[in-house]
Amino acid sequence: MEVRRSVLVDHCAEWMFDLIEAAEHYPAFVPGCSAAEILERTDSVVAARITMRLAGIAVTMQTRNPKQRPTWMLIEMQPGGNGLMRRFRGEWRLTPLNARACRIDFTLTYELDGAVARVAQAAFDRLADKLVDAFVQRADRVLGDTTSSLAPAAPAPAAPAPQSPAPTDATMTSSSANLADVLRSTKLASELSDAQVQTLAGVMELKDLKEGEVLVREGVADEHLYVIVSGVLGVVKNAGAAEQVTMNTLSAGDLAGELSWLDGAQRYASLVAMAPTRVIGLERAQLESLVDKDARLIYRVMRAIVRSVHQIQYRLSMQQSELANYIYKQHGKY
Repeated sequence: MEVRRSVLVDHCAEWMFDLIEAAEHYPAFVPGCSAAEILERTDSVVAARITMRLAGIAVTMQTRNPKQRPTWMLIEMQPGGNGLMRRFRGEWRLTPLNARACRIDFTLTYELDGAVARVAQAAFDRLADKLVDAFVQRADRVLGDTTSSLAPAAPAPAAPAPQSPAPTDATMTSSSANLADVLRSTKLASELSDAQVQTLAGVMELKDLKEGEVLVREGVADEHLYVIVSGVLGVVKNAGAAEQVTMNTLSAGDLAGELSWLDGAQRYASLVAMAPTRVIGLERAQLESLVDKDARLIYRVMRAIVRSVHQIQYRLSMQQSELANYIYKQHGKY
């Protein structure tokens, strides 16, 4: 049997590759997968033992998969399963389309053992046909909706309002209508109605930063959550000092300062504009002021924030897994 699928997804190739490569998480979302164990993981290969339950029959196989992150992984069955899968070979190809989207091409050929095939072939055929859909749905749940951040957002045209003069402050816009247009295209508003977007925009600030301008300094307890609309924010340790280190960069669609915003702790690093950058700021007290007015709005905003934190946690988990494999499998040797 052979399966061929191609799909365009609104997630970057790196994130999708990490999700596909992380076989240890398959039981949580791959149809029919009841167990999975990583046997080896290096920069060039990942090996796993996977058990599928089909029509009450447990089919176990062991794979060793060459890979080139984030564009390619081959799935090759190895000796070591329970012998119920006669042939199993697949290939994932990921083509980056831009910073927020990719194309996935998947091929799979397989053959069950003759005795098992009579009972479980139809069930496995159904599972194989739904495999790519399962990964796309998992990405949408874990990584969130990134369609709104495929490109830097620009305010949508607004109806003319001659009675209201245009704002003159180049670095701050207080017009809630203008803010709503910008906010509507961000992750933070992905679950909000138009009315809720207008309400939230009324308590947020739109800021324009020049290249090199510091948005938040290290060591300051700033109670703002920021959404990058356009440009690039650097997460910089020891900003302005000789030992300055850029730890990360955030681009359009990313959130900045989620954890400090939640717990009120001092910022571990500064947020510095690496190019002309536009952000929207949400003060925690301002969001809390809406609790009595629209509690569901608060809930949906918090879902968006938790989804962003979940993405960070997922990537850290992947990195921790690779580090553990390096230490325990490779004994810390290059």
